[in-house]
Amino acid sequence: MKLPAIFKHLVGLVLFGVLLGVAFTTEAAPSSNVAYRRIDVQDAATGELFPAALWYPTRAAPAPLFLTGSLAACRLPAMLCRLIAFEMQVAKNAPPADGKFGFIVISHGAGGLSLNHRDLAMALASHGYVVAAPTHPRGKDNDISGVGVWVGRPKQVSRVIDALLEDAELGSHIQRERIGVVGHSNGGYTALAVGGAKPSPAASVAHCRQHPDDSKFCSYGGAAAREATRKVGVVPDVRDPRVRAIVLMAPNTAPFTDDALAQVAVPVRVYGAERDDLTLVRYHAERLAKALPPQTEYVLVKRAGHFSFIASFPGALKLVAGEAARDPEGFDRDAMHEVINSEIVGFFDRKLPSGQTR
Repeated sequence: MKLPAIFKHLVGLVLFGVLLGVAFTTEAAPSSNVAYRRIDVQDAATGELFPAALWYPTRAAPAPLFLTGSLAACRLPAMLCRLIAFEMQVAKNAPPADGKFGFIVISHGAGGLSLNHRDLAMALASHGYVVAAPTHPRGKDNDISGVGVWVGRPKQVSRVIDALLEDAELGSHIQRERIGVVGHSNGGYTALAVGGAKPSPAASVAHCRQHPDDSKFCSYGGAAAREATRKVGVVPDVRDPRVRAIVLMAPNTAPFTDDALAQVAVPVRVYGAERDDLTLVRYHAERLAKALPPQTEYVLVKRAGHFSFIASFPGALKLVAGEAARDPEGFDRDAMHEVINSEIVGFFDRKLPSGQTR
């Protein structure tokens, strides 16, 4: 039976639309499945081992993986694990895909975990990056101040870079001219330090003396944190020239003078949170954007809080996480992450371009 002309036309349009939709879907979809494994890295200063979570492209099929904050597997039924552990769709310990990849290190904020930014790590890995996120060792300090933060954190990032470049499975896949760092809060401090800004304890002390309205930041960690800052002394050069681009989310910038920030020569993208009550935008993200070279990219996320940059917590862990799991009223953390994760992938694609097609 012959189809009426108008019906043929409609069928043709539908088929064209389907094909067009497939084409768009193929372009927008992740270019790779994501593998996960854990390594342990030795702190050069203390000899302490600290864990790092790794994500990277693979051809292997993913499956649900439930991990605790210590990167141990949750062995309870899946229904219970979803309440108390972090779930990821990954291929555990799978071999990497063929090809060459950029490499990004993610540094969490004070007291955080390597899984704090797991959604960003997976977005990067699915688009052709190897990603490593250490859980910075606390040592005897509180991960807020002291030598363990000021010197230890940047050196730990450099040790992670060393470890991955020497890794038997992944090292040969990493393009050494395509290394970047992402940092949140004190992780932002860490990224700035490895990116070329020289920190100064005097700058942090002066900031709190000059800005009494920044009371929450300046009192964070209590007297112990302030005393640890005073004991730091001169901070050695912790810049890592292998780092070619950095992304900062609600960064702690108090430990840097404007002159120190002006020395950062790598591309930078900065995210500030409009309702951040810990690292106030005017003293941290906004000030940073003004002090860095003019090509710096700055985004102010409306209605976001300081901890909105951390991936959402499983149901039961929200109670334990406290303010790290809370956002300003009406703010949609998951929706924001979908946007900025894509933006950060795009930033590194632009600033760390690959000479090869992934």
